[in-house]
Formats: sequence, structure tokens, C-alpha cells
Amino acid sequence: MSQQIEYAVGQRWLSNSEVDLGLGVVMAEDIRSVSVLFPAANEERNYAKKQNALARLILSEGEVATHVDGWSIVVETVVEQEGLYTYSGERQDSKENASIVEVALDHHVKVHQPEKRLFLGQLDDPKWFDSRLACWQKQYEFASSDVIGLIGARVELIPHQIHIAHEVGKRYAPRVLLADEVGLGKTIEAALIIHQQLLSGRAKRVLICVPSPLVHQWLVEMLRRVNLRFSVFDEERIEAVKESGENPFSQEQLILCSQSFIENEEVLHQAITVDWDMLVVDEAHHLKWTPEAPSNAYTAIEKLSDIAVSVLLLTATPDQLGHESHFARLRLLDPARFHSYENFVDEEDKYAELAQAVTPLLEDEALTEADIALLNKVTSDINIDALDNNEERKKLVSELIDQHGTGRLLFRNRRASISGFPTRIAHSCPLKLPKEYALLRDPTDDIATQLHPERCAILDDKWPIFDTRIQWLIDFLEKLNGEKVLLICAFASTALQLSEYLRAKTSVRHTVFHEGMSIVERDKAAHFFATSEQGAQIMLCSEIGSEGRNFQFCRHLVLFDLPLNPDLLEQRIGRLDRIGQMNDVNIYLPYFEDHPQAVLFNWYHYGLNAFTATCPVGSDVYEALHTDLHAALQCPEDIENWQDLVEQANELTKTLKQNIEQGRDRLLELNSSGGEKVDDVIDRIIGAENPVNMLKFMSRLLDSLGVIQEEKDDQVFILRQGESMLFPVPGLSEEGTEVTYKRSVATQLEHVHYLSGDSEIVTHCIDTVLTDVIGKSSVCFVNQPEAAVGAFWLEIVCVLAPVTDAKWQLYRYLPATPIRLCVNAKYDIEDTEFDAIFKVKPKMAQQLITALSDQLKVGVEKGLALADESLRELRENALANMQNTIENEAQRLSKLQVTNPSIRDEEIAFLVEQKTHLSQVISDAEPYLDSLRLVINNPK
Repeated sequence: MSQQIEYAVGQRWLSNSEVDLGLGVVMAEDIRSVSVLFPAANEERNYAKKQNALARLILSEGEVATHVDGWSIVVETVVEQEGLYTYSGERQDSKENASIVEVALDHHVKVHQPEKRLFLGQLDDPKWFDSRLACWQKQYEFASSDVIGLIGARVELIPHQIHIAHEVGKRYAPRVLLADEVGLGKTIEAALIIHQQLLSGRAKRVLICVPSPLVHQWLVEMLRRVNLRFSVFDEERIEAVKESGENPFSQEQLILCSQSFIENEEVLHQAITVDWDMLVVDEAHHLKWTPEAPSNAYTAIEKLSDIAVSVLLLTATPDQLGHESHFARLRLLDPARFHSYENFVDEEDKYAELAQAVTPLLEDEALTEADIALLNKVTSDINIDALDNNEERKKLVSELIDQHGTGRLLFRNRRASISGFPTRIAHSCPLKLPKEYALLRDPTDDIATQLHPERCAILDDKWPIFDTRIQWLIDFLEKLNGEKVLLICAFASTALQLSEYLRAKTSVRHTVFHEGMSIVERDKAAHFFATSEQGAQIMLCSEIGSEGRNFQFCRHLVLFDLPLNPDLLEQRIGRLDRIGQMNDVNIYLPYFEDHPQAVLFNWYHYGLNAFTATCPVGSDVYEALHTDLHAALQCPEDIENWQDLVEQANELTKTLKQNIEQGRDRLLELNSSGGEKVDDVIDRIIGAENPVNMLKFMSRLLDSLGVIQEEKDDQVFILRQGESMLFPVPGLSEEGTEVTYKRSVATQLEHVHYLSGDSEIVTHCIDTVLTDVIGKSSVCFVNQPEAAVGAFWLEIVCVLAPVTDAKWQLYRYLPATPIRLCVNAKYDIEDTEFDAIFKVKPKMAQQLITALSDQLKVGVEKGLALADESLRELRENALANMQNTIENEAQRLSKLQVTNPSIRDEEIAFLVEQKTHLSQVISDAEPYLDSLRLVINNPK
């Protein structure tokens, strides 16, 4: 930029004294004056030419020129003709070559180069220089934390959840099965993984497929836990865009739909024509598969997993449909690795022998020669003497976890090894069998009819009148004096008929929850049940109440009937028995004496001990004894027979539970829980959060932006939109938005926004400041008695911020790094901080800049050179750290791939490519000038 002696109509000029007028255009000129129109402010000014009140806008190559119609080019050439400049370059929207004559430049132009802004008099309040630097420093702090995506999540820091999320979330293209037992937080783990992958740039497009009853819950959980807004896709959404001919799946980045919806042939075809970075499937045990006849649901998910870069499958019961179906789910993750079920079974058989050798290491016992011989087969030679050292034992166990089994793609934690769960208390409630049921009972009926006599067609909806379970329930509710109760039964019709009877015969506040309700209706019912005052005392759920929903605010569970599937029973109980449940869980079991229901109760209670503790082997016991169990249910009067069966189940349960301690499960659980290494991750999360520092930083920044802040109490603040806000802040409602800086408060109060390094409000405020021109140039006075009057310093902020595609994870090694330099009049660096600064009137500021112009230009050049010199070591260290880290990880995975084929070739290939690419990017990185502040000593 430089001033021009000659003016011409159409030239663009800026006012030195009235910056807010925007970019002016010369309308007329004569020998003494020039008339300038400022379209942005709809103002016209006349200036005497000798006043030197204007500065000519001349763009340079590399700058962005914006047309008055809104489109922009990156300037490649600048041509002057008859006093007017024409800028040419590539349009940023259409990528076509285009030109902009300066008269057509946007009136709201913002000059971004700090030195140009300074010399043009485009000055901000000098305090914004400090605010801008604070934003750079805080952004650098967040990026350097190594726990991006975990800091701002509204979750408790539960070790096994954090370990799995951190371990999987940092991988390139993770493909894993999250199979923690019921109540251990698989949805939270998935949310944290998705959050990390999105924030780090490894994923942009995510598709989540869940059972229909869970769509709304996932929508709410993603928003509440990690502030991700997914779009729900259903038939209505597809119809809405059908006429346009566009693929609806290409219109959104984050999509949530039901599994039944995605099975539709037309919908699936549209979905698989879009590239997905991540596919997430909940309740994956519903995907039935056999080599000869895979289900439609399995086939649909298989097609999606073939094109998705990353895949997360979730199930609490990986063996619910049999071990072959478990293999089929692993096959979705890596079909090349799991191509043969027979090979998979053979491989698993080896884990029991290996676990037997590992057990002494875990229990700090001596290794036998047989143990050492076996371990030597699967790992490097063992130094027996070194294994007397506890650290060496841990190292060996870690190596075994890394090298063997499905530990890299299967995570399964057991309740038995996780603390924080309540005690289960089973209350058996034997009742007399109504004569109406006894008369109708036919031993030849199928098992479902035997266990659910109320569904006999002859009874219609009259059965609640005589069913002894109903009166027991009414008496039970009265005794609880309003305490919440969750009732689960197998069928929606049962829940509805119970509801109608309670409505007609009692004053009990109740609600129903079943598959015939819409998502919104189910959500309203759940909210009515959760409401403490005037809410429902009891919720009557059909079987869908046992999947996905969490009701741990309630401590009383009534199982109106019992399912045959042990895993389904565990899912029912898991609605209340979860981490976060503060009370003992009371399980009430009304059943008819001398009836198939009594047999099934005893089978579960005394055979599997499934009511008072989790039974991870329940499905295996059922698989082994289901024929005998069905026969016993047909003949409940043969007491000796079913009692013998219960004893068999008890012995088999004990045996299988002992077996579960052997084989790969020991190594798998160690890998899934994280052990001691997760402590370091949690410490880093806590350190990165630092609510006190975050409160100080955001309070100042929000105040600068014009956001009104009020204290509600010591932990919660209310943010409101101020009348003079500089920028809009997302999420601020007119009535006020409640926020907190403490995780413990955010997890207790779901309506309160959690402000941390990952939260939208914080990142938006920082990004808005750093992408705007505010604070880039300013002038101030200081009172430095020890310095001469008129002494000046040039404060410079330079940023080393190389740019590349987010997938390369550059931020892990060289995030945008700011450096502040204070250059004096002799162009030397001074370690000087200015605590008290004073504004300078615009006219005087312009005079000072003009007087010091030559020195300031040299100062900027010297400052940039000094910044580059100061940052050189940082750049070299970042390069060495990146190369060593990636090379070590690539070597480790290559070595482990020999013994652990679950490590995929593309993971290693990506690391090699990542190292090559980042080496070039970091080596070429140069700092750029971000902001300037001219400081003049003016003692008062």
C-alpha cells in the first residue's frame, strides 16, 4: 500500500480517521479536494487533498479480493490502467479464472496484514493485542494436550471408558468391537471416539445405525455428551428430497438412522454411493449370520462396512446369537483377517494355554518351566532372573497383550473387574396360580404360551381382573409411598393392558413405553417417569425398555415375566444396574407357584445366580441345556426333574466361570481396562481442563466480545447476548445460557453447558477472534519512568502454523505456535512486559506512525527474522519428534503384525505416508506476522 498523489474516479480509499466507514470509492475530484462515497455506511465525505486524510487500498499477490457480489479470488496478478487496478486470480468458489476491477471491490473490506493495517491507521483498542495473544496461547495449550476430544465431553472420568476412547480414538481408521458388559458405558465410549476422530480431522462423515427404539436416545446422547448434532434420516426425510433427484446421504455429514431403515434396498443403494469415514452400529448382536444365509440386516451393514474407513460395532452380548455370529461381527471389521470360522476357533483354543502361563505373571507367582517354554514360543527369549522384577513382569504382559489375540479390535470389560456398581437384591414373590390360568393350561402348548398365560386369546383383556400379580403390584406400589418403579414385560399388549387397569382401578401415576409409540412419544414418557414431582411413579415397559435406555435414578425393578434368553435378562436388569447408580438395586420377581414361571425363576436364581450378579456365561449354559430346560418348563409338576436341571445349570455355570478366567479373556480384559497406564491419560485430561484458568480466560474474552456474564452461584454462570456484541456466539439464548467450568457440575446438571477446551462456545470464540482482523494492529502509551520520553517498542506476535489436511495429524507434533517479541528502537529484543497501557487518540496515533514509518518497517522485518531464528529450534525438535514417534510406531506394528494379524496393512502404510508428508510440511514451515502493537513511552 502506498499513497497516490493523483486521484481518479473509481479508485478505492480508506479513511485514516474514520475506520468504521469501510472502503470508499472516489466519486469526483478537483484541484483542491476529493469526494469519496462510503457505501457500507452510506456516507459521503469531502477531503482537502493537502489533509492527507486518506490511504489508497492496493492489494498484493496472494491476498484475497472480494467482489461486491460476495465471491472472492486469490490475487495472482495486479494490472494498473488509467489509474485503476484490476486484480486477477482463481475464484474460491467455482475455481474459474476471474478479474475484479477495484471499483467492484466489496465495501466491507478488511485488511488482514498487520503492517498494512498499522500504516493505514486501521487500529484497534490496544487491549485486543493482549486478548489476541491470549487466544493463540490458549489454542496452543489445547492442541498440545494430547487429549483432544476427551476434555470437553460431559462424562465422568471412568478409567475403562477413558482408556478405550483414548486408545481407539487416536488410531488411524479404527475398526473395533466395543463389547463391554451391560452398564459399562459403550455408548459413551463410542461418542468419545467419534468426537476425537472428528476434532482431529480423521473423520468428517459419520453414519450411525441403531435399532429403531434407540434412535432418539442416540440423538440426545451425542448432543448432550459431546455436542454433536446428528441428522435423523427416515422415510420422511428420503421422500422430502426425492423430487430433487439428489442423494440425501450426500447432504449431511453426521447421519443417524435405524437399522431397519438402512435395510431398505433403495435406501441402502443411496447410502453406499457415499464415502463414509466412520460407520457405527449399536446392538450389533442383532446382525444374524450364517455362511449360507446372512440376514438382511447383516448384509446391509456388511456393504456399508466395506466402504467405511472406520467401523465401530457395539454389543454387550457378543455371543448372544452363538459363537459363529461373534465371528461374523469380527469379519465385518476385517474380512481378510477373519475369513475362516474354523481357523478362528483353532486360534482361540490356543489362548487358554497361553493364559495359564500368563496367570503367574498376573498374580505375582513363580513361573514353571512349562510356563516359560510356552511363553518363549510366542515372544522373545525370557530372562527368568529379570522376571523377578515387577516392572519386567508388567512389560512382558504388555507385550503379550500387544502381540496376541483380538485385543486391538475387541474391547470387553466385565463388571466383576470394574468398581462402582450397586448391590443387587433379589426379592422372590411366589404367588398362587389363578384357577382361570390353571383351567386353560395345556402342557402341549409352546413355551411362550406357557410362560405368558395372560396372552391367551380367550381371555382377551380381562386377565388383569384375576391375575394375582396385579394385586401384588398395586399393594407393592402403595407400600413404596411414591418411590419410582420400572416394570418390564415381554409384550406391548401386556404393558398397555396393565396401564388401562391401573388407570381404571387406581390413582397410581404411570406411563407406558413400547415399540408401538413414536420416538417423541417414548421420549415424553421417559421424561414423565424421570420427573421427580408429579411424575409417573411407575413406567410399564415392553421388551424394548431393556435396550439402550438408562433409568438409574430408579432403584426398584419389577420383572413381570422372565425372558428365556439370559443375555436379555441381563439387559433388563442393566437399565438400573449401571455405573452411576447410587442405591442398591431391588429386583422384584412375581411368579406363579407350581408353574413354568416357577421353574424359570429357579433356573435363573439358583442355577445361574443371574439376579444378584451378572452371569457372563448365561448364554453358554442356555445353549448347552436349553432342550432339557424346555422339557422341564413343559412339566413343572416333575419337581425332581427340574431341580436336577437347576443343579446341572449351577455346576455348569461354576465350570464356565472358571474357564472364563483362562485363555484370552485375561489378556483381553487387561487391554480393555487400561490398567495403570490410563491414570496418566486422566491426569492429562484434568490438567488440560484447569477450570480456574479457563474461567479467568473466558471471563476476559467474553467480556471483550460484549457477552453479559452473571453469577448464578459459585459454580454456574449465566451468559446473555449483549447489545454491543462484536460477534455472534452460538448457543446463547435470549433468556440466558447457563454454563459451568467444572466437569462435576456439568455431569450432574444436564441443562448446564460445560465450557472447556473442546466445547463449541470456547472454540468458536477463539476461532472468531483469530480469523478476524481485530487486535492485529494498535498503538498505545505506557508509563515507563526509567525510559526516555518518546522511546518506543514494537510488540510483534508471529505464528508458526504450517497448514495441511487435518488427517495427517500435524497438530500432534507442531500445532500453531505463537511467539511474542518486543523490539526496541535499536532493533534489539527486550524482555519487557507492559502491564498498564493507555489508548492513543486516532489522529495522534496516525501522526506517530507516519513519523516512525521507516523505523517501523525495518522493525517488522527484523522482528520476523528474529522470530524465525527463535522458532528454528522448535521446528527442528518437532520434526525429530514426529519422525521418531511415527517411525517407532510403524516398526512396532510391523513387528507385531507377524504374531497379531489384526494389525492391518493400511495402518502401517498410513504411518509411512504420514511421516513423509509431515517431514516436508514441517521442514517448509515459516512463521508469519499475526499482530503488531506500537508502544510509546509517555510518562505522566
